[in-house]
Amino acid sequence: MSFQLTSAAKNTQLLSNVLSLYMSSDNLIHKNLSFVLDIIVNHRLFTETREPSEELASVYRKWTVRLNSLLQSKIVTARWCGIVLIRVTCENSHALLIDNAKAWSAQLLGFVGKSEPLIIHQEAIQTLSFLFSYTADKPELQREVATPNLQRYNQLLLQLGRKHDLLATVLSALTCNVRSFPSTARHISEPVLQLCLSCLDGSRDLDDKTIKEANKCLVSLYHAGGKANMADAWRDSLSRLIGSVHDCLNRLFDTIDEETQETELPKSYPFLPVSSDYVDAFPVLLKRIQLVQECISTFLTTSTTIAVGVPVVHLVDLICRIYNVFEGSLMRDYKDKSEFFTLMMCLPALHLSTSKMFTSLLYCSGQEMMRYSKLFSRILLRLLSDHKNKKTLKVSTYKLISLCLEKCGYAFAESIYKQLIASILQDLLVIEHKASSITITSGQQKKSHKKRKTELTNSDSLSTKLISARSTEVQVAALDTLASLLDVFGFAMENGQRSAVDGTVLTRLIQVIQPSNMSDEEIILVKAGLYQCLIASISHPIETQASILPHASRLFAAGVNDQSHQLQSLCRKGLNVCDLITHARLPPIQRVLPKASPSVVITAQEIEEEEEQEQEEEEEEEEEQEILKETIKERVVEQPKEVIKSVPITPVTLPTMAAPIALPRVEKEIVFEAVVEETKPAETKPVETTTHAVTESVESVVIESVASSTIETAKPIAVNEDEDMDLDMPMIDMTGPDSDEDDEE
Repeated sequence: MSFQLTSAAKNTQLLSNVLSLYMSSDNLIHKNLSFVLDIIVNHRLFTETREPSEELASVYRKWTVRLNSLLQSKIVTARWCGIVLIRVTCENSHALLIDNAKAWSAQLLGFVGKSEPLIIHQEAIQTLSFLFSYTADKPELQREVATPNLQRYNQLLLQLGRKHDLLATVLSALTCNVRSFPSTARHISEPVLQLCLSCLDGSRDLDDKTIKEANKCLVSLYHAGGKANMADAWRDSLSRLIGSVHDCLNRLFDTIDEETQETELPKSYPFLPVSSDYVDAFPVLLKRIQLVQECISTFLTTSTTIAVGVPVVHLVDLICRIYNVFEGSLMRDYKDKSEFFTLMMCLPALHLSTSKMFTSLLYCSGQEMMRYSKLFSRILLRLLSDHKNKKTLKVSTYKLISLCLEKCGYAFAESIYKQLIASILQDLLVIEHKASSITITSGQQKKSHKKRKTELTNSDSLSTKLISARSTEVQVAALDTLASLLDVFGFAMENGQRSAVDGTVLTRLIQVIQPSNMSDEEIILVKAGLYQCLIASISHPIETQASILPHASRLFAAGVNDQSHQLQSLCRKGLNVCDLITHARLPPIQRVLPKASPSVVITAQEIEEEEEQEQEEEEEEEEEQEILKETIKERVVEQPKEVIKSVPITPVTLPTMAAPIALPRVEKEIVFEAVVEETKPAETKPVETTTHAVTESVESVVIESVASSTIETAKPIAVNEDEDMDLDMPMIDMTGPDSDEDDEE
């Protein structure tokens, strides 16, 4: 017999099975924990139902009792499973949290205060942080759960912060408490600050998670200053971090002949002093600068609840001070050269960390940095030349330039594009290595004393060309920067530089033999960057752009069949852009993707175009006929003047012949007389011949098809009888001007 359970009945049955089958033994519960958690989350066993059920309430009570018993277990894994299940229960059931928050928070706080294993402390702290933060916007629950326990909880966290393994968990919990309960955390702000600064000191190695949590905790301390002073507290903390970096640089750049600082440096945090010996001090100072700069980046990229003022001038001064020290910097007089060269060893790492802070400043300030466009362009161009053989630093510089192009726009691009294009083209250059011929001398040749060389032809290095290119990371970064430059400044480039850029991109895409030092995945990444640059190029054309468009269209059409899905999508995008540019009207015709069963689609627009084309052809034919009608005229030639008499000559319409007819040479008498009446266009009357006879030698007459024309009455011609009768009568051209060539023959 089949039956269907209601929602409440289903949850009751499933939760009962979980309790009886998988949670009955303290020794085995840790093995079934992941399975139990999946059932709770997937079936939403603690979702509140509309219909109340006594059976479900009874099962919930059994569940609570079982969790409390797990907390009291002597087995560590059972206690840990109990804490995990309490947190999952609170996350999925509001009713169970309200009913048991007070009791569970007290028990968990006891675990934090006692000496327990690491997993117990970590899970208890995370569960308490969730419980206390849940009560932040619920005053009644906050008075019962959070307010009585927060002060003790914060003190216990500061004590546990001395343990290295618990430091990240403690800092995360302190951050949550400071944000949710700023008034309660005000009295612990100074100890929390010292705990965070100890993580940024640089004297010990900490994992990345701990460093990130320390930065977040330090940023959150501005909440504890009160609503009226929150903005000032945030700015003061950031200024002190900037001053701390300057203090480290004062010791680190002691051997450098720096420019004098005109502005007063901000105050710094009280970090521990370093050793007077540069050998021991430089690693600590470099590590401290990197950590503090990362904290500055966290300040600049973390959202705030109020409007704050960023000390942009101090940050730009700090960035310029670090970048102004490079391998070509001058050393002060009477300083230790060994210390100077030790500083040179630290510069790449220092410049790299400064680039990260510079990136955060650009993201934070955006277009406000446009006034520093020329300054940034000079700095970044020098970094490109200084780090041309350092892969990581060059990639970082390219990314900075790309971000500056995005944020500062045309003003930055105008001052950097010439040198930048030269550097990019150099990095995209493919180098062909000539294979050297290898020769051997056989023993027989030695005996015969003949200096004959035998070349090896079966070597792979000799049968194929060796092509190499720059590092893939450098090429991808250069292509991304080139695409950004084309987007911002492509329309304003000079023709020569634009042609060089387009030619390089097309050459790399057409290239058949790929560099031997690149894998297939790296080739796909570089091709993707090249296609992006090609799309950016045709999207921002100049007056000479028409030459690249057909090549781009063919490359995109060929790239649609590439094996890589990434390249296929880029080529489809490029084809759509080409359609937008080359199509005569908008909107463009949508490109039909290939299907299994091809179908022919004729749109109304295509039909209209065909009709217009046919109409244009008909009009052209009519115009040609009219031109022929105007150009074809009857030529009337003067006859030999035997009788002075006015004879009106009427044009004669000859029938159209399919082919020319050549008549033999004959001698005949031509008899003609004037015809008084005009002939009608539709009829052709025979001409009656009379009067004078003239002997004429007719060589040949060629009759060709002539287009029909209107018949007009010719003017009378005066004939003089005194002229010589022996003159040959000129031939009458019946076909118009086109028959001159035939007469000459």
